[in-house]
Amino acid sequence: MRTFWRLLLPIVAAGAALLNSLSASAAPVPEKPKLHLAAAGVGFPYLPMVIADSRGYFKQAGLDVEIGVFSGGAKALQAMIGGSADIVAGAYSNTITMAAKGQKLVSFVTLASCPGWVFGVTRASHGKVKTYADLKGMRIGVSSPGSSFHMGVNYLLSKSGVKPGDVSIIGVGSSAGAIAAARSGQIDGLMSNDPVATVLQDSGDLFPLAVMRDPAGTRATLGGDYPEASIYTTREFVARYPNTVQAVTNAILEAERWMAQATPEQVAAAVPQQYALAEKAVFARAYGNMRSCISRDGLMTDAAAHTVLDVLTAFDPDIGKAGIDLKATYDNRFVENSGKH
Repeated sequence: MRTFWRLLLPIVAAGAALLNSLSASAAPVPEKPKLHLAAAGVGFPYLPMVIADSRGYFKQAGLDVEIGVFSGGAKALQAMIGGSADIVAGAYSNTITMAAKGQKLVSFVTLASCPGWVFGVTRASHGKVKTYADLKGMRIGVSSPGSSFHMGVNYLLSKSGVKPGDVSIIGVGSSAGAIAAARSGQIDGLMSNDPVATVLQDSGDLFPLAVMRDPAGTRATLGGDYPEASIYTTREFVARYPNTVQAVTNAILEAERWMAQATPEQVAAAVPQQYALAEKAVFARAYGNMRSCISRDGLMTDAAAHTVLDVLTAFDPDIGKAGIDLKATYDNRFVENSGKH
């Protein structure tokens, strides 16, 4: 019997150690498993969020996520501030503009490390516009007034001395509405992203003045890396539901890892039809145009955050004077902790 126990005890001890190890490495249970996510749109910078949902990564993380798609970042932000959404898939820049107003928002996982923006002239005014300065007095389409698209337009125009009040800003959405507005002649210029930009370029309805579909083009136009899209929420939500924020982060990172090794055709196939905005072949080609913008690791860098602040300050000096603590607008802890669960 003593011999039996001598042989058994090491096995029992090993089993207990394994159970302890599995318990320690298990992901914590989300405190708030049912979430309302407000999406600024379904353009390509937001694809990791769409893929996390369609491929079941949110569910694997213990979450039931209800996604509401809005016509722009300003409206998605309003939904969260108004209490109808818990988190936002939107522009990181919103955390900075709201910090200037005393609102404490924090980005916790980056979706796209460059904006994928294409700013161009529509067919209606192609012959009249050669430079940004020629847009003075014209109608510029953006997803919604106050959105990151709008901020990007203001920055580009400011480089040619065109002030925000020198153009008419028109909200056209970021999907079918933008395509219709460009083709019908309702607008003279448009700030868009893919797949809308590719669809309009292919049909001869958009002629680019600036293209930010990859890191190099973004740096040349905006002066540095520009993280356009992220998942953000209030600092209060992060403090109250840290396990939930970790679960969201884990799901997004799973989506980014899958997208990094998937072909454009596989990504197109994984996107539900209501989010595709174009037939699969066009969608795949458009995704191939800007896939290098999709974040591979979900991290925010200090340099990228400063580029966003510089762009915002260029046309709104009050933001630069607000003394914003940039490090308070993003939190990399959840991305860094993801591999531990």
